[in-house]
Amino acid sequence: MEIGQPPMMLSQENRKLNESQNLKINVSLNELTVILKSVSENTTIFSKNLKFLENSSTDVLLDKLKLCLEKLELRNVLRVKLVVNNDLSVLVPNNMYDNDLKLSYLKFNSEVLENDKAEVDELIEIDAKNVYIPYANINNFLIDKFGSFEFYHYSTLLIQNIFNKIECSDCIHYYADAQHNFLNIIIFKGKSLIYSNSFNYKTKEDLLYYILFVSKQLKVVNSETEIVFVSNKKEASEEFNYLKKFVKNTIHVKENIDI
Repeated sequence: MEIGQPPMMLSQENRKLNESQNLKINVSLNELTVILKSVSENTTIFSKNLKFLENSSTDVLLDKLKLCLEKLELRNVLRVKLVVNNDLSVLVPNNMYDNDLKLSYLKFNSEVLENDKAEVDELIEIDAKNVYIPYANINNFLIDKFGSFEFYHYSTLLIQNIFNKIECSDCIHYYADAQHNFLNIIIFKGKSLIYSNSFNYKTKEDLLYYILFVSKQLKVVNSETEIVFVSNKKEASEEFNYLKKFVKNTIHVKENIDI
């Protein structure tokens, strides 16, 4: 008695799996990254990073994304993951969350348009939800092209990643994650999130200002607090060396936190 599929069918399925791909897209108004990987070998087939001097419109971002994907030989894409990095997000504790008020939460710290639609990421690690506005035109394009895909806000994945690295239950964990002209600052006390915010910046002086500004806001942050500066962009070493002049207890992690 034979159980399972015939050898020929198994061979075809194995071949299909070996040819499968995962597509990851990171997008902000000033940066677009597209990465295509082989599923079986976990190797990068294609990687493209585009940076813009000024914030682009979402229409420009979509055009750039389409051009990138046109160059790829996409076949049997098993997983498409979109990560949006913008300042149109807010964390809401689960005990205060009302699904009917999603856009209302954002109005406190973001400019919300009448036709905006909010999305929600679950953050079970901190018993909260991350409410944010995605780029609707990019979402619609990916639905039309791939049928379904995963999407998250960058800060959701950043918070989860940092949370999972924490071992000290009463230490202050200060992370400054610098992308192209965009800074996310995440601070935990033990495994309790005490601060999360994002800033647009252009110069190393701006970067220093925001890090010091946040440090002064929080009484638990002092000169003994280690600040982890996370960035692998070209300007990262120059920015870190400048920070180090004023904030001695700073370390540089050159590899971006895996999202």
